[in-house]
Amino acid sequence: MGKKIFISYKYGDTQVARLNSQKTKVRDYVDLLQKQLEKQGDHINKGENDGESLAHFKDETIQSELSDKIYDSTVTIVLVSKGMNELWCSEKDQWIPWEIAYSLRSKTRSDRTSKTNAILAIKLPDENNSYDYDPKLFNIIKKNMNNLEYSYLLDKPYLPESYILFAEWDSFFKNINYYIDVSLEIWRNRDKYHISKSI
Repeated sequence: MGKKIFISYKYGDTQVARLNSQKTKVRDYVDLLQKQLEKQGDHINKGENDGESLAHFKDETIQSELSDKIYDSTVTIVLVSKGMNELWCSEKDQWIPWEIAYSLRSKTRSDRTSKTNAILAIKLPDENNSYDYDPKLFNIIKKNMNNLEYSYLLDKPYLPESYILFAEWDSFFKNINYYIDVSLEIWRNRDKYHISKSI
């Protein structure tokens, strides 16, 4: 059964491997992923389509639009790229940490409460077509790594140690549904993780 998927990413980061021999930015990987999700039929894209940029809106409007998309999604895919974290800018002033934090929270609207999303972090190859770089991860990502409760490491060794499931782009793109299914298995066991929901 298809899932509603929100994609979080740094739109203009160009420190990624080229696609089709052209200068590439992270948004180009999003386009490729959205096309693949469409081909597979069941999944529903809750992210913005190219050309649907919110950049010219005020921050309050952007936050409202994004929160509507995330509220109604089940899985958040974070595209991890070399230049995604603007180190000169506070994490509280960047969209990706906010999108992850919002994805991890339960939100109530009227009489309906959304649940914490499953989270997939997909590492993109850098401009040298290599995964051998150290991405400057946001704190909310780091806090949700190696956060499985110790007792479950012994009782249920099949559970990954981190709530946020990591994969490299090449592996993920060849088997998207497999990784979504694993992230949902983690999500079904979310009470066994110490999930940090704040930036």
